Amino acid sequence: MSNEIHCISDYLKLAPAFESDVLLLFRGQGGHFRLHPKIARNDPKIDTTELEKGMLEELSRRLATNVGFSSMNEWDKLAYAQHYGLATRLLDWTTNPLVALWFACSDLNESSDGRIYMIVTTENMFLNAQVDKSPFNLNRTKIWKPNINNSRIASQNGWFTVHRYSKKDKQFVHLGANKEFSDEIISKVVPGHRKAALLKQLDKLGINHEFIYQGVDGTCNYINWMNGIK
Repeated sequence: MSNEIHCISDYLKLAPAFESDVLLLFRGQGGHFRLHPKIARNDPKIDTTELEKGMLEELSRRLATNVGFSSMNEWDKLAYAQHYGLATRLLDWTTNPLVALWFACSDLNESSDGRIYMIVTTENMFLNAQVDKSPFNLNRTKIWKPNINNSRIASQNGWFTVHRYSKKDKQFVHLGANKEFSDEIISKVVPGHRKAALLKQLDKLGINHEFIYQGVDGTCNYINWMNGIK
């Protein structure tokens, strides 16, 4: 099987994996960069833990009148913030392979190949809610199935990997170098020149900006896309 995805049928050649009883997680990226969360992407050697806590506290202050957000625990607030653009230690994944493909193509940058990553999960990768009381005190990177506290998590079938700053390595270790994950990650390339065609194929399957980002902003961006406006 080719390492490149040129059309939906290429992608569906992964069907035997899709049919597995093992949970598979997918991530699509418009370009090739290491699997770091946004908070660590500029410089993974910087411990941004206190900065991230402060940003989440500031968001809580600014959303004090939002009763739903104010009543959330630390985990749920972090998930909510992640899906609305705050830089956090969470990295987005999905159980829907077509959603991941959309994210790999949505920037429409023909000069940059997209990437699809798939994690073949194992039991020891998952968060233990009884033990892991805070996202800022994990002893290793873990997979988390969040509560569905906003429409974007629902439409994107959102899951996360929760990353930590390793004091031993003095950095956020990217997922591809994490010994518990690296052997279980499969990657595929989406050629830049095929992104536009793949988005059209995905739209016929109902996977588009309006579906991914449910709400008025998603609908407006979908109409822009339909009319060739970036």
